[in-house]
Amino acid sequence: MSKEITVSQCIIQFLESKGIQCIAGVPGGTILPLYECLAASKIKHILARHEQGAGFIAQGIARSTENIGVVFVSSGPGVANLITAIADAERDSIPILIFSGQVPLSLKGTHAFQELDTESIVSTIVKKVYSIEDPNQIPLVLNEAYSLAFEGKKGPVWIDLPKDIQTKPISIPELSIGNRVFNNSQSLENLWNPNQNHFHTQTVENFCIEFADYLANAEFPLLYVGGGAKKEYKQLREFVKRYEIPAVTTLMGLGIFEKNDPMNLGMMGMHGTVAANEALGVCDLLIAMGVRFDDRAIGNKDTFCPKAKIIHIDIAANEIGKIKQPNLSIQKDIAEVLPYLLEERFVDKTVKKDLKNEGSFAQIERWKQIPEIHPAKDLILSLASSISKQDHYILTDVGQHQMWVAQYYPFSNPSQWITSGGQGTMGFGLPTSIGVSLANPKTPVYCFTGDGSIMMNLQELASLREQNLNVKIILMNNMHLGLVKQQQDLFYGNVYSGSQFHFHPNFSVLCEAFGIPYTLWEYEQNTEILETFFQSEGPSFVEIQIPSNWGVYPFVPGGKSNQEYILDLVKV
Repeated sequence: MSKEITVSQCIIQFLESKGIQCIAGVPGGTILPLYECLAASKIKHILARHEQGAGFIAQGIARSTENIGVVFVSSGPGVANLITAIADAERDSIPILIFSGQVPLSLKGTHAFQELDTESIVSTIVKKVYSIEDPNQIPLVLNEAYSLAFEGKKGPVWIDLPKDIQTKPISIPELSIGNRVFNNSQSLENLWNPNQNHFHTQTVENFCIEFADYLANAEFPLLYVGGGAKKEYKQLREFVKRYEIPAVTTLMGLGIFEKNDPMNLGMMGMHGTVAANEALGVCDLLIAMGVRFDDRAIGNKDTFCPKAKIIHIDIAANEIGKIKQPNLSIQKDIAEVLPYLLEERFVDKTVKKDLKNEGSFAQIERWKQIPEIHPAKDLILSLASSISKQDHYILTDVGQHQMWVAQYYPFSNPSQWITSGGQGTMGFGLPTSIGVSLANPKTPVYCFTGDGSIMMNLQELASLREQNLNVKIILMNNMHLGLVKQQQDLFYGNVYSGSQFHFHPNFSVLCEAFGIPYTLWEYEQNTEILETFFQSEGPSFVEIQIPSNWGVYPFVPGGKSNQEYILDLVKV
């Protein structure tokens, strides 16, 4: 037997079957049929104050859970406003399912009110975009879209829905919703990564045999891990311990290794540690896992790891060889490879018992002794000491505060750390924190932001207050676009064009308007004030005024090798 439901009802019932608890969005005329059906559902809707905010709220849910983030927007400006958040999700491999309204089929292509060619505009920032013209497509499209968001390298998938299509009836088998139709994955052949190649043909066993040969012959091996390796952090900690291999991480890989682990050389790249960047210059074997050789991490690609043979393990075939051609590679989830590499037969073959007596570890210790003298370090550590000792999330916006947190915060595990990596999107922190807190209501969320970033999605303070979430905002205010000013200090003769704010809002009054508790904290003050403030339930806002001449160092200028870092230009 079959029953008849509308396309909108089908979508809502499908999302219910996938355990979706919250949907972020901003309604408009062309998406109202879907909203009418959402009103009858137990799924909670979060009314963002801007579509970009809605996209980041959905990201926060996805980044902090195993589930997908879902966002609803209307056509035209709703689509345009959402693009920044979805581009950010695509670059950091975050699974998001987007449903956008569209003008009725009869008006498509006529420049109708609030019409945009959504399919062509968003096609480069999503894994796939579906433009629905036949209502009977929708059950299959929902299955494919959901599966595709998780397939291989995760990412956003977009479904564009003409208004009249949303109300069309379709017939589906009884009991199929959440059962036969929606729980059976459809074939994704030819949908994802048509660029299939020889990486598929190599078995893990053969790869590990070759891996062991490379490692056995290396004098200074180095592990390079990033965001694609976060889920396997426990195995990676075991890997570096058993193989006695030092490791560097990208910005997105922070927390994979504990900060005080002697094998952890820290973050590499533009604002990486001296030890990490120097090790990249002398290693003779680089083992890359879950990374894409991003320019902010590797610096000048032509001089990156000049002495090293490269082994690359990644889930996405198109990342292997894209920037640096590896000597050995395999396209696999590292979760499939690490158990093999941890087998005794491979460990015993490669570990050199006298490695710690050789010069490489002595050199690493010398690099680690180069002092990190910066007032931001003491500030971040003071804030860390005031933050809840229980499980918590640390989020940042984008700017100097982001890099200081990355450099100095003692992350206990990688899931604790959430930031915008590949796109570096200012305005990310506040709405994403809302999504994280919605998905994890019992876990405190701390959002570090700057006076430039906070203003880019300030309107979401209303969403934060409305939901009464346990999000603590820490504003580091230097009255400038700090990273822009820093480059103007270094390369543009101190010509501060467009980097200084000449009007400064009163954040105390702003917080009062939004109904959020506020305090101004001097970083020389006792941290007990902060501890008390952070313990309060619900949202709160801490402002810390810092000098505009604080920079982020070490600093590798764009286009330079990682070893060509500027160590300091700090004017205390």
